[in-house]
Amino acid sequence: MESSLYIVATPIGNLNDISMRAIETLKTVDYIVCEDTRHSKKLLNFYGINKKLIAIHQHNEKNKANEILHLCEKGHSIAYISDAGTPAISDPGAFLVNSFLEAKQKVISIPGASAMVSAFSIAGIIDHHFQFYGFLPNSQKKAKEQLLEVYKSNKTTIIYESPNRVISTMHEILNIFGEQHTIVIARELTKMYESVKKDSVNTLIQFYEKNSEQVKGEFVLIITPSNLQLEEGEEKILNALKIILQELPLSQSVRLVAAIFNKNKKEVYNLALRLKND
Repeated sequence: MESSLYIVATPIGNLNDISMRAIETLKTVDYIVCEDTRHSKKLLNFYGINKKLIAIHQHNEKNKANEILHLCEKGHSIAYISDAGTPAISDPGAFLVNSFLEAKQKVISIPGASAMVSAFSIAGIIDHHFQFYGFLPNSQKKAKEQLLEVYKSNKTTIIYESPNRVISTMHEILNIFGEQHTIVIARELTKMYESVKKDSVNTLIQFYEKNSEQVKGEFVLIITPSNLQLEEGEEKILNALKIILQELPLSQSVRLVAAIFNKNKKEVYNLALRLKND
């Protein structure tokens, strides 16, 4: 094969969700770069592929990139795969790809499965414009800040979430967007226990809190637009909050300002969060 870096999409669950071109590429290249050699060997063994594997992850990507680039410059062909789906999207790999591009080495895409695209395709959302945030930060404070950015952006937003954080993330969405706000949860896509639920965030929280056996696997959350509308007088509300927040706790300040300006408490709360995060 041509001495290039091949970015190869692998299945996100069902091992049959891989293209013939991807299989042929993995069989033909000289080296396969992957996140976790033990995980990748399951897929490679399934298709009878035995290649030299090089592990690359978020902690060694910068150091390994030069080594891999050097192999390509010596004439070797290299495939990069992530644990699942399309590499370099919410996974390591972007630094490696950029290293090749900066060195004027060829990078070739071998397209295939993506949890983000798969979830959006079955979410029944008419608006075809969306933004992708990947995984939220581990810090609760920073995660809340990103969700507030999503609220203010007023765009359909896709995020990934782990089973141990998905309920707490939904509670944050409820606090910012309101309990009746519609979200979509796609779980374990293409696997045996795949499920897709579209409902108010409050209803979905209640469902998963009552059905803990369903809080397993990998989650894709799609947050519909906030329909946020900036209204006249917002500057006055912000100024009032600045003053009152210096004297009273957040919840009391929100109740007082909402009453003074005859506004919805949720709207005032989000303005108060904006102030605290600025």
